[in-house]
Amino acid sequence: MRLTGSWARVIQISEDALRHGCERAQDLFLLNRLRDEDEAAEGFDAVYRALGVDAAMRERLQAALLDLVPVRGVPVIESAAVTSMLAGVLVGLLIADSSLPGEELDLPVVPGH
Repeated sequence: MRLTGSWARVIQISEDALRHGCERAQDLFLLNRLRDEDEAAEGFDAVYRALGVDAAMRERLQAALLDLVPVRGVPVIESAAVTSMLAGVLVGLLIADSSLPGEELDLPVVPGH
């Protein structure tokens, strides 16, 4: 099957970009562990916005992820599962962003990077 249109575009992620994106994600998660809950949430919100994911897009993403949770009716499990999947999406976005040319999106997670 041959893909055309926007589906034909694929990001090529080099080993260096993968490593850099993972380091950025690790730095972000370590930093947020040092923050209180509200500051950490604001930090994640800021990163999503910097990567082009606005509040409405994030709500749709959360709803789509909730549909993937196999356990229904147990809010603790639903919440933990969606939160974990959102973190995975964020890591993927940071990796993808690291594969783009520097002038496209520049989101320094750690000074000097």
